[in-house]
Amino acid sequence: MVEGPRGRIVAMDSVGHVDERNDVSDVLICGSHGAPCATQLMVWCRPRGVFVHDAGVGLGEGGMSGLKLLDAYLIPGATVDGNSARISDGRDMYENGTVSRANQAAMLMGISEGMPVREAAQMLLDRNPAFRAPARRQIRVHADELGSVYALDTVKYADSRIAGGVLCMGSHAARAMADYVEDMDYRLAGVITNDAGPSKDQSGIAGLARLDGIGMPAAAVGCATARVGDARSTYFQGRISALNETAASIGIEKDQPATEAARLMLRHASGKNG
Repeated sequence: MVEGPRGRIVAMDSVGHVDERNDVSDVLICGSHGAPCATQLMVWCRPRGVFVHDAGVGLGEGGMSGLKLLDAYLIPGATVDGNSARISDGRDMYENGTVSRANQAAMLMGISEGMPVREAAQMLLDRNPAFRAPARRQIRVHADELGSVYALDTVKYADSRIAGGVLCMGSHAARAMADYVEDMDYRLAGVITNDAGPSKDQSGIAGLARLDGIGMPAAAVGCATARVGDARSTYFQGRISALNETAASIGIEKDQPATEAARLMLRHASGKNG
């Protein structure tokens, strides 16, 4: 339908026609229904955007339920109103269709219900993907009179809600971790993360000593004792494999369970060391 320096808008009567001729520069308009069994057939090529037919929407919104799958892959997707265009007719969907539903990735790029498909497809071709801030998933895994311990799979989920607590992470203890912690405008009781191997030149734990500079107890658990990227595993299963001088000064030791190390950090921060 359209071809230019940024890519193409390609219409086809079935999602089953997506093949090696298609790639990340294409906006695809497919005459198939929008259920997951159809949309999953195209995610491998990571298209710029996808339009499918809403198939009358139907029971449980089955005709457009595959938009969530596209969202999981950060692919902008929309369904075409069945009253505006014929199913299994990609050209009619492009020329005469209107959008009946858009997923979050598409809405962030300006796609809205009622928009002509021709206009919406051109927007997806002309624009870069919109930034989507990650959900800051924080789990309080322990709380008592001394304070709280929070499990965050990555330090990027941190914000002031965890102020004063121990931060248990699923990510590594390398230099970037220390950068993030030093830049926080709130104080933590301590940090426990994964040693990541500890990888070449002990890079997986290089950030621990940096945090001595701000008097922050910091430790890492062995990657053989806790799953990388899983903060709850860090806390509930991890055993300390490396620590900084500040952590050692408050009684944290190698091979200690992370649960015990976290409590020592809370006790130190509370001033109840007796």
